[in-house]
Amino acid sequence: MNAQELLARFPEIPADLHDEEVLVRFAEVFSGPLSIAQKPSACSTDYDAGNHYYMRLINPIGIYRLGLMKREMLLSQIAGLIDKQLTDPSFYETLVPPDVVAREIRGPGCD
Repeated sequence: MNAQELLARFPEIPADLHDEEVLVRFAEVFSGPLSIAQKPSACSTDYDAGNHYYMRLINPIGIYRLGLMKREMLLSQIAGLIDKQLTDPSFYETLVPPDVVAREIRGPGCD
């Protein structure tokens, strides 16, 4: 995945981050998990792998977008994830619990 594909897939990434080199590396290094990452429903009762990848990889960007995290902290956190993945190629597997469900389970009344 390249940065443009990342930005197209996740329009919630703020414009002020679009030119960050760390975002380019993030897209390249986490291409696999990001390609299946999916925002969970607000009424989910159990999450699938895509939901977990979204929560671990994309949620921090959403927290920044809401003004609840400083830019430097976010960029440092993303760089840290990249370093961990490059050091341990199986790192991304730790982002998902071992007993993850095959498909997101939504609660009653959820469409």
